[in-house]
Amino acid sequence: MARNTGRLLAAAGVCMALLLVGPCFVPGPLAAPAPEVVTFNPALAASAALPVLTMLAEDAEAKYGDSRRWSAVLVPLTTLVIPAVAMGIFTIYVSSDDAFYQFRPGHPRGMREEKELYSNPLYAGRKNPMEGLVNKDDFEKGLDEAWERAKP
Repeated sequence: MARNTGRLLAAAGVCMALLLVGPCFVPGPLAAPAPEVVTFNPALAASAALPVLTMLAEDAEAKYGDSRRWSAVLVPLTTLVIPAVAMGIFTIYVSSDDAFYQFRPGHPRGMREEKELYSNPLYAGRKNPMEGLVNKDDFEKGLDEAWERAKP
């Protein structure tokens, strides 16, 4: 039974391959379609003229002086500076629990500093969007009017 299934799958695969390979061949002269009426295409003409314009351009090659100049910058940067900075950041991150606490939401030190900041009267209402408005009712009325005009 398994042999018959394998043969059936192989036959189906061969049929599919023949169907997919069929369009890859050029038709014979008797079966060729009738030629189409050719119209002038300016985009095609411009793209045909483009290689002629490239002869006017200078070759894209790295000159000897250019490579030395870039090597003088990139070699020390990639082999000394970037690895040293990356290793230093990693060392600080591993050795300290408070390293980069500003980027960790909910970190105890960050929450403590935020609490200290908001205890200052100058920063007390910093997170309240309505803090500092002269007329809160006028602001809300304007918001409602704007919403009524913009409503779909």
